[in-house]
Amino acid sequence: MSNSAIPPYTPNLNLNFDALFPLYLCITFFGLFCMFAGLRCMIDGSDDLIAHSPDGSLSTFSWVWGFLSGFCRVNPASACMLSTCLISLSLWSKHRAMSMSSGASSRDLKAMVHKSKSTTSIEIPTGIGSSMGSGKAQNRSSASSSNLPQIAEPKHKNEWMPQKSRAFRDQWYYSLPKVCFLNALIVTSIVLLYGMLCSIFPAWHWHFSAIFFYNVPKMNNVVKATEGICPSYGGDMCLSNDAWLILSNGLLSKYKRDDVEAVANGVNVAQNGGLIINIMARDTIDAVPALIKNIDSLSPFFKGKLAVVLYENDSIDGTREAFKAWQATATGYKVDLMTCEDQGDVDCKLKQIHRYDQQGEFLSAVGRMADYRNLVQAYITKNYNPKEYSHMMVTDIDLAISLAPLGLMHALGTIGEHAPVAARGLMMIPGAMGTLYSPYDYSAFRPVINDDNRYLRSWHDWFCELAPAGSRWRNNCDVMSPFNMLHVLAMDTEYVSAPYPVVSAFHGATLYPFKQIVETSPLYDDGDDGQRCEHIGFNMALTDETRWEKNADTANYATQMYISPKWTLHLDPTRPGGPTGWRFFSLVMTQGVNSQCLVMFSIVCFWNFVISAGAALTILGMLRLWEKCIRTSLFKKWAVVAGVNVADVIPGGLGGTVRKNTADDEGILLLALAASNDCDSDDDEEMGIPLRRDAGAKNM
Repeated sequence: MSNSAIPPYTPNLNLNFDALFPLYLCITFFGLFCMFAGLRCMIDGSDDLIAHSPDGSLSTFSWVWGFLSGFCRVNPASACMLSTCLISLSLWSKHRAMSMSSGASSRDLKAMVHKSKSTTSIEIPTGIGSSMGSGKAQNRSSASSSNLPQIAEPKHKNEWMPQKSRAFRDQWYYSLPKVCFLNALIVTSIVLLYGMLCSIFPAWHWHFSAIFFYNVPKMNNVVKATEGICPSYGGDMCLSNDAWLILSNGLLSKYKRDDVEAVANGVNVAQNGGLIINIMARDTIDAVPALIKNIDSLSPFFKGKLAVVLYENDSIDGTREAFKAWQATATGYKVDLMTCEDQGDVDCKLKQIHRYDQQGEFLSAVGRMADYRNLVQAYITKNYNPKEYSHMMVTDIDLAISLAPLGLMHALGTIGEHAPVAARGLMMIPGAMGTLYSPYDYSAFRPVINDDNRYLRSWHDWFCELAPAGSRWRNNCDVMSPFNMLHVLAMDTEYVSAPYPVVSAFHGATLYPFKQIVETSPLYDDGDDGQRCEHIGFNMALTDETRWEKNADTANYATQMYISPKWTLHLDPTRPGGPTGWRFFSLVMTQGVNSQCLVMFSIVCFWNFVISAGAALTILGMLRLWEKCIRTSLFKKWAVVAGVNVADVIPGGLGGTVRKNTADDEGILLLALAASNDCDSDDDEEMGIPLRRDAGAKNM
C-alpha cells in the first residue's frame, strides 16, 4: 500500500468563476445601467456645456441624444448596457457549451497518451544500443515529433475537435442577430406593457433605477427650509446651502455667484410686484395640504402681495370644504374661492362629467378646460389690478409637488420679469425603468420653427395626421409622437442653464406678466378640431404683437415665451401627469389601437435593434482585435516574461473557437512522451532492464 501523501483538495476557482459569470455580469451591468440612467440628472444645475447658436439651431450632440432617446424611448446609454449584458451572456453560453462538448474529446486524447506510454517505446538512434552493456552513463534519447509513436488516425477529419451536435446547433440564443432582435422585442414590450402599468398603478418601483438619483422633496422639508429666511437682506438670505438645494430641487447653490445674483434680482421683482396664483381643482383633496405648504413657502418673498384664486367644481371628496377651511385661516396672503351663482349653484355643483370619464373617439380630450380657464381668467382680470400684482402663475394642483421657490425667483430674476416663463416640470417616462425623464407636458409644447427643425416638425405633423381630424388620437399624438419627444429631449439636452424660447409650454407651472395679459386679453381654446391643448392658444395670443399698440408702456412686452431649466419641478412617480388608474385603463380600452401606435412601436423596436446590433458588432470587433493582438510576437514575448499562458487568454465562442488551457494536440503528445522517457529510463537502468527489447535482440 502506498504511503504517498494525498494532496490537499484545491477548488477549481476558474470553473467557479465561469459558472458564476452570469451573476457577476448582471450585477455589474445593473450598476452601470443605473449609473448611466442618472447622467442627465448629474449635470442639472451646472452651467451650459454646449455653446448655443444665435439662430436657435441645436448642436449635433443634442440632436443625436434626442434622436436615440425619442426613438428608443429609453436612455440610450442604459439601452447599450442592457444589450451588452445580453450579448455577453450569449457569447458565454456558447463558449461554455462548446467547452463542455469538447470535454469528451480531451479525455479521449489523454487516454491515447496513456496507452502510448504503456505499450510503445521510443526508438533509440543507431549506435547507442551497443554501449548498453557497459557501466558508463547512457546517452538519453530525446523525443521529437519525428519519432512520436504511431497513433491511430481519426476516422473523421475533425474527430478530436468539438463536435456540434444537433441540440447545440439548435440553441437559438447562440445567434447574435436573434439575441439583438430579442432585446428589441423585450424593450418594446416594456415600453408598451410596463409603461401602461406605470400609469394604471403609479409607483416608485416601476422606475427602480431613478431611486438612486431622482429626488422629490417632501413638502414638510420645503416649509422647514424657509424658517429664518430674510429675503430683503439679499445674498444667501440667511439660508444654509442645504436649504438652497431643497428650495430649488437641487439646482441652485449659495456658493455660486450667478445663482445668488439671479435669485436676488427675482426677489427684488417679487417684493416690488406681487403674484396671483391661478388654480383649478376637482376631487383633489389629497393635494390640498401640499398646495397650502407651497403657498406658505412662497409667502415670505412677496411681502403679503400674494393671492390664490381657486376655482373648484363638482368635487365629491371634500375639496371645496378644505378650501373653505383654508380660506378662513390663511394669514400673510389671500385665498379667494370663486363661487358659481351665475351658473346656478353657489358651491359650483354643476353636474358636469369629468373629461377623463367621457368615452368616445370623437369626444374632446380637452373637455371644458378652455371654458373653465377663461372663466377664471376673466374673474382675475376683473378683480385684480396689475399695478398691485405684477405676475400671474398658472399651476396644476393635482401634482402635489414643491414649486421650487428659489427656482421661481431665479426665473423672475433672469427672463421672467417681462416674459412668460414655463417651469421645467420633469416626469419619468413610463416604461423607461427610470432611465429617462423629460419635461412632461408634450401636449402644450410648441417650438419656435426654424430651418434647423422644420423637417422634423413636418414628420410630427405627418404622424398626427395619421388620425382623422377631430379624433382623440389628434390630442394623444403629441405624447405618442417619437418626433415630438425627440425635439423636447434635444432641447432639454442643449439647455442646462439658460432659458430658451418656445412658442408654447406649460410643464405644470407657468409664470405670466399680468399687465400683458390685461392688455392683450388672450383666451384659451381647444383648436379647430377640439383636441388641441388649451394652453397653446392662450400662449400664442399672449405673445402676438399685433394685439397691442407699440408705445412706451408696451415696449417690454414679450413676443416669445421661455422655459427656464433652473426652475425645475420634480413630479412624483406616484402622481404622474395626466389620467391614472382605471381612468387611464378605460381610456386605453375605449380608444383601442390605431396606425399611430403601430408606427411608434415599430420605430421603438427598430432602433433598439440597431443599438443592440451596434453593441454586438463592437464586442465582436474588440474580441477579434484582441485575438489578433495575442498572436503577435510582441505579446508572446510579454507573455513569456509575465508567465502568462497564451492559450488562457484566447477568446472563446467566436466562430466555433473554444478557449483551451493547453497547447496543440501534437505538443501534448510530445511533452507527455518526453516526460515519460526521462522519468522511466532511470528506473529501467537501475533494474538492468534494457530500454528496448527488440533493439537488443537485433544486436545479439
